[in-house]
Amino acid sequence: MQPSGGYRPALDGLRAVAIAAVVLFHDVVTWVPGGYIGVDVFFVLSGYLITGILLRETDLRGGVSFRNFYVRRALRLFPALLLLAGLLITAYLLLLDGADRRESVIAALAAVTYTSSPLAAAGYPLGSMLHAWSLSVEEYFYVVWPAVVVLVARARRHRLAIVAGITVAAVAYRLGAALAGWDLERIYYAADTRAEQLLIGSLLAVVLARGTLPVRAWHGVVAAAALLAFAVTPADLTAPLYRYGGSTLVALAAATLVVLVVQRPDGAAARLLSTAPFTWVGKRSYGIYLWNPPIAALVGFALPQQVPALPVVLVLTVVIPALSYRFVEEPFLRMKDRFTTSGR
Repeated sequence: MQPSGGYRPALDGLRAVAIAAVVLFHDVVTWVPGGYIGVDVFFVLSGYLITGILLRETDLRGGVSFRNFYVRRALRLFPALLLLAGLLITAYLLLLDGADRRESVIAALAAVTYTSSPLAAAGYPLGSMLHAWSLSVEEYFYVVWPAVVVLVARARRHRLAIVAGITVAAVAYRLGAALAGWDLERIYYAADTRAEQLLIGSLLAVVLARGTLPVRAWHGVVAAAALLAFAVTPADLTAPLYRYGGSTLVALAAATLVVLVVQRPDGAAARLLSTAPFTWVGKRSYGIYLWNPPIAALVGFALPQQVPALPVVLVLTVVIPALSYRFVEEPFLRMKDRFTTSGR
């Protein structure tokens, strides 16, 4: 099986579920105190899809065009982020002053320069742009992993063993950091301790390039139930588990769902996730993730205290990213075809 070959709408549907969990975590944390694991699902998906693209290109062409790869990533990710950062910096300069202005502008600049991860890991206050930490983690993955895949691809017979070894090492490193008593912020936001989930997705791509996995529908039900239970369970119960190995279990559950919908495109789960509402949200999930916390912060700043902010935030979290997708992201996405042998 060729990993991530062709467009799979069910994966967009899986993105939709993940972003719904993250938005609810940001805006109504009491409903889904563990909704932050939606980011974990995104990491697994990114590792799977990016590694699949790189493997196909190396197998077809004998190598990877790093120029084309990075241009495609920039066209996909940077325009919307640059727009948001520019608007936020303008708003901060007009509305804030003193330390609040300085910290907010730095946070927006950190997002657009992909330095949010180390700043967040060091405890720097990033406010409504704290969520950009995950964007910089992925960016570091994009910088390092293509070269690794090219090197690994040359050892075709040992490809799986090498990637499996790298993944196990990342999981062990993450658990070792927790056992060593590293600060929670350092573990949660830093790229080195979050690599395990991206690499689990990458390992999945390598495995599926060789064949199929014996994943049944009931495995998907168990994985989905486990993720849902984690998302709605109070954080004081799930946080210790997540810190000491639970992040790996979350990633494995997400990987199970990816396998299920990829190998069984006609199954009930894949059909549901491939329906229009799920795919519509999934295609706009990046923009929704970008815009939601800043929208919540600005709405809370602008609305009178007696006006309920949540409905306004949720509506704008759909409308503004939809406009961004239509008028900013889509034109640049169409340009990706000039730099691709296999799109994403």
